[in-house]
Amino acid sequence: MSRGMSRRAFIKAGSIAVASAAIGGSILPKVSTANSQIESYNRMMTQYNEGKKAFTYCEMCFWKCGVIAHVRGGVVHKLDGNPLNPNNQGHLCAKGNSGIYLLYDPNRLKTPLIRTGKRGEGKFKKVSWGEAFDYIGKKLKTIINKYGARSVASLLHGTGEEPFKILSRAIGTPNVIIPAYSQCMGSREIGWFLTYGTGVSGHAPFDYKNSKYIISFGRNILGSIQVREAKDLAEGLARGSKLVYCDPRFTETAAKADIWLPVNPGTDLALILGLIHVIIRDQLVNMEFVDKYCYGFDRLADFIKEYTPDWASKETGIEPSLIEKIAWEFAKNAPNVVAVPPRRFSRYGNDTQTSRGIAILNALMGNWGVPGGIWQRNRFKYIVTNINANDCEIKEIKFRPPRELKPPKPRVLRADGAGYKFPLAPGFLGRENGIIEATRTGKPYPIKAWIVYDTDPIGSSPIGKNKLIEEVIPKLDLIVDIDVIPNDISMFADVILPESTYLERYDLPHIQKDAHPFIAIREPAVEPLFDTKVSWDIAKGIAEKLGYGRYFEESLKERIEKIIKRLPEEKQRELKERGVTVFEGANPYPQVSGEPMRFHTRTRKIELYSTFLEKLQKTRGDEYYPLPKYTPPKRPPEENTFRLLFGRVPVHTHTRTQNNKMLEELYTENKVWINTNDAKKLDVNEDDWVVLYSLTTKRESAPIKAKVTNRIKSGCVFIAHGFGHISKLLDIAYKKGISDNLLCSDDVDPISGAAAFLNAFVKIKKVRG
Repeated sequence: MSRGMSRRAFIKAGSIAVASAAIGGSILPKVSTANSQIESYNRMMTQYNEGKKAFTYCEMCFWKCGVIAHVRGGVVHKLDGNPLNPNNQGHLCAKGNSGIYLLYDPNRLKTPLIRTGKRGEGKFKKVSWGEAFDYIGKKLKTIINKYGARSVASLLHGTGEEPFKILSRAIGTPNVIIPAYSQCMGSREIGWFLTYGTGVSGHAPFDYKNSKYIISFGRNILGSIQVREAKDLAEGLARGSKLVYCDPRFTETAAKADIWLPVNPGTDLALILGLIHVIIRDQLVNMEFVDKYCYGFDRLADFIKEYTPDWASKETGIEPSLIEKIAWEFAKNAPNVVAVPPRRFSRYGNDTQTSRGIAILNALMGNWGVPGGIWQRNRFKYIVTNINANDCEIKEIKFRPPRELKPPKPRVLRADGAGYKFPLAPGFLGRENGIIEATRTGKPYPIKAWIVYDTDPIGSSPIGKNKLIEEVIPKLDLIVDIDVIPNDISMFADVILPESTYLERYDLPHIQKDAHPFIAIREPAVEPLFDTKVSWDIAKGIAEKLGYGRYFEESLKERIEKIIKRLPEEKQRELKERGVTVFEGANPYPQVSGEPMRFHTRTRKIELYSTFLEKLQKTRGDEYYPLPKYTPPKRPPEENTFRLLFGRVPVHTHTRTQNNKMLEELYTENKVWINTNDAKKLDVNEDDWVVLYSLTTKRESAPIKAKVTNRIKSGCVFIAHGFGHISKLLDIAYKKGISDNLLCSDDVDPISGAAAFLNAFVKIKKVRG
């Protein structure tokens, strides 16, 4: 396919995503030799020499880019990326630059509030922190006395979630939920864990900039922008890497690909199995690597025989000859190749096995621990130079945060099914879809209180906005919402507690295992503008009313200092002077250097055939098949219906940023993408107003404009996630666009227990031209 513009032109001009990421630099520098980054850092620190500078890491998404805030007269006037932070190397995307608009958002939460009207009306009164803590303490005591501590659930998402985990354990509830598992990465992580014994993690270890050939299975790297990944991919393309992109939608990443594969939705695994078939049939496997590091190849080879390119073509809509071509090209460039899973892998219900297939495709190329493949996350090793000689040595510290006084772990059955109904779902993350269903049904026991931190289940959960409001929220005797902005769940909260923005607070250091691990600090650029608190002090205030204040005796600053003091003195100095310290002694490419590689599976090898799934298959059936068995996706229930797809756009994060004035000007509403031929049949033209009716949820959207385009496969429609807010306290975002979770499916992946959002089908009705 034609790219439409040359790679050279792309590097110079770029898309929205890459322009904001500012191409250049290296992802895996050794700090001791990264002179260009040191020079950039020194130039930045002297260029704006008036006023105060503060180090922090960004909270506009969860990538945690390093930030230097410039303050004049007590006002933050500029944000720069920290050139020394590996996550962004001095660059900020549009979201990162918009952090000032969060700080000065007139709609942000400014004081504790207690509800005075009916839930959803948006009527609250201002109260003191003491009054708010008293109210919460009394309500929680009543609920716990009547229903037990397990009736309290905490839904947590963000940097400040740790103190609420401590609070939850002190209360005695096992029901701590991290929504990112069920809503986003859970199936990907379980598939990877079953194969490699470790997950992909939030900061994926894919070495795009050194790769010769990349196959991305719906990972829109240039459109769901995380700065380092976008920057690295662009650099890899500039160096001549070949990119294959698999997605029913022609995204920002597809626009830069050599080959776009518009697969039928939900058939990615069929394509993967077809590729594996060719690679094994034509003896393209890196057998030296497989024999040394992999388990179960013979079983995989026998299993894959039926999954021919002809079979895969019938499922995916991709020509058999193209499948053969891609398999050969991928293998020819091995081991400096990588197959990339999507970040949000809560799609069709066959996601864990699809993740397994992608992991296996990588393993057959032998790309673990080599440049251009999958680098290894490392321990905290650093270089010490011998002053009296021209040599140096590498030292390692086993860096762990200090163990503070923690409550005992509750020995109580979870309500969400994690660990027993879904044995692979980790209890320390939980299943938000499971806790919502338990709240709705009262089974296996009643859930009567939610403590919600920095997440919005109304705007993001798979059960559907109206169903959650009508069938779940009425079952709760208490909802406590802790956030910076009054999101949709805030309208139904009994108490709202305002958190300080990330530019007004300290937080625990960000500790990231990486190719070269690093630690970054967060310090306030300005004092809190309003009557807000940090999450540690909020959790402490609740804990004290319940008699658990002893778990919060240390202040947040004391905890931060205790962590930093575990570092060598030179690292402490770097951290305080530069905002980040990188452990440059780590080796991300152990296979190249001949270092031993260990995998934390049952066999201590990469498991092409999963012994964990084999064990579960014996007791739970073929849903836990040890090889990535293909399950066809759901089909449209009737003619003239369309599969609903949704995803991220470069300038917004989940439901968190639609009220940000700067970002709203860049992307104001989520028009519905309709294929040109489908639109013609429906007599729908560009910018006509339409409504979507979900056959899955039996709900109808508000009117929304149509975007008629060939950039989406016929039979599908697409909307951007995060819009359609119902919070009356958001002047910009209120009723702007439509909500995907009003219409999406509430299916479940049978292995991971995570959500499957994309099995919903909608009808389209034109309401006006």
